[in-house]
Amino acid sequence: MIIGNPYQIAIQIEKIDVLCSPSGMFNFIIEDVFIPGKGTTIDLYIVISSLKESLDRELKKNIPELGDKSLNELDFSEGRPENCINLNGGELSDYGFVFWLAYDGDEERFIYTTDYEKTFQEQRYPKGTVEKLIYALPLAENLSIKSLGNIIQNTEIVNQKE
Repeated sequence: MIIGNPYQIAIQIEKIDVLCSPSGMFNFIIEDVFIPGKGTTIDLYIVISSLKESLDRELKKNIPELGDKSLNELDFSEGRPENCINLNGGELSDYGFVFWLAYDGDEERFIYTTDYEKTFQEQRYPKGTVEKLIYALPLAENLSIKSLGNIIQNTEIVNQKE
């Protein structure tokens, strides 16, 4: 299942199994690349709830805008640059993927690393894009596997409350 706009930014979720909780694949799709692009038994409950809770918690702090400060000027040595929201991706960090959200006027700055914080990348989107994407994620317990025999075809949302 893909949530969002894969030509801009989206999230792929596929429930594959239930271990301690719903597990499967979770990838951001950024610039036609699946990130982290590995891991078929990621705990979907942890990733989804961590993303939503960290965004909620950080937005309540009313973090000031980062503005147009260049990516090279940001200090990641303490884990979170000043004026950035640390988005907790749970197990995604086990695969080297860590990310932050910041604002510059009418834009969101989605800053991320795919190599355990050795290098950093950034994508800019209209303000609200990443927030809406994260809030659109279904609860992990509402994901269902649609299969034909023992072949998984796709993931569906069941019992989703608006």
